[in-house]
Amino acid sequence: MRRILGVLSLAKKYGTAAVDEACAAALDMGVQEYRLCSALSGTLPASPTQFAASRSLIRELVQYRDFINYRTKEIEE
Repeated sequence: MRRILGVLSLAKKYGTAAVDEACAAALDMGVQEYRLCSALSGTLPASPTQFAASRSLIRELVQYRDFINYRTKEIEE
């Protein structure tokens, strides 16, 4: 039961895709250990689409661009 809860907490922390890949990699190695899945979950790179889907911008990109331009002008002067 504790291992199942551990895998669920890994999914919450790293995302289901990363944990699924880590568990698949562990099974490919022939190891059925929670510790290996836990270790691999933090080391495997997350896919960029997963990151982009989980994050959204608060403002439009134009506003970020204008702010950066304003700040860099301020620093140069």
